[in-house]
Amino acid sequence: MRPVVGGILMLLMTACGEGVDRGCRGAASLSPAITSTVVALGAGDDLVGRTPWCAADAPVVGSLLDLDAEALLLAKPCVILVQPPAQGIDGGLERVATRLGASIHAWPLATLADIRTMVRELPAALDPDDQRCAARASELLAAMDRACAPMRWDPARTVLMVQSGDGRLAFGPSTYLGEFLAACTVSNAVMTGAWQTLNMEEMVSIRPSVVVTVGSAPSPWTGELSRRTGTTIVNVDDDALLVPSGTLGKSLERVRAALEGLEPAP
Repeated sequence: MRPVVGGILMLLMTACGEGVDRGCRGAASLSPAITSTVVALGAGDDLVGRTPWCAADAPVVGSLLDLDAEALLLAKPCVILVQPPAQGIDGGLERVATRLGASIHAWPLATLADIRTMVRELPAALDPDDQRCAARASELLAAMDRACAPMRWDPARTVLMVQSGDGRLAFGPSTYLGEFLAACTVSNAVMTGAWQTLNMEEMVSIRPSVVVTVGSAPSPWTGELSRRTGTTIVNVDDDALLVPSGTLGKSLERVRAALEGLEPAP
């Protein structure tokens, strides 16, 4: 977080006498995943602040790691939405929120349960009286439920889910995509843990029946893996799968359709 946070806050408090105007409006989101969900709920116009990586038109107020306290104070949100790290929310943000009289709503978004909780709670955090927003949240949750329903799958046929690109970042059972596989009763080739970076020899030793690359980046390693193991390679060209937002259900349905469309194992 910028060291300017405390200095700017004190400067504004001094310049304004009693402090920042108590009038507030809308929400500031310090998480691209939460911003994406707010937009999907039809509440994008309520955003008065965002991170540089959020797909929204609101002014940039920084992020949890690089908060622009001056911009956040000028935006005057009633609500601040965050995806906190394991160590919790920085005290600088809490001080700014206190000065604004704004409430902080936080969701870790590490698991499918976290994402569902965020979708359920966001409408009330934004506007408890907005029934259309609440109805849209129900639609997003229903899409996740459809995607995660059990499917017919040979348990001996293992699936390795990997982020597309050169990094070979695999999704273990403790990740939200790993939980998706488990909910669908599909065997994860990675037996334990969360995200794991695998080299070629490790992937060969795992010998997955199917490799699903998620995202739009080219994955030049898939050809070699297929030649050496005979594994089936499937790409789901959807970068939304890499963001734990409320729109995940539709993207997970694409993964499910890709798996269901595979030829039966010989």
